[in-house]
Amino acid sequence: MNKIFVSGSVGASPQVSYTPKGQKIVTFPIWVEEGGFSIDVVFAGEPTFSEATTRTGKRVLVAGALAAMKSQSRNLLKVRASKILAMEE
Repeated sequence: MNKIFVSGSVGASPQVSYTPKGQKIVTFPIWVEEGGFSIDVVFAGEPTFSEATTRTGKRVLVAGALAAMKSQSRNLLKVRASKILAMEE
């Protein structure tokens, strides 16, 4: 089972792109204060969260799975999100 829950602050404005078949892909980094690291979140499909949820600096909880993705000559770990929830400040 590959299930992960990560909470942190949205590090930058989400980038939206589309696959050749028209599927929406939303990508943004979150900063995990307790670990002192940033990890990219990738959400495919129509978001179930609002744009206000992913404003820079907003605290979120991301549920999903770790995914190894190749970028140029190295492998990167990202979170393939299934749910993104806003956290109360």
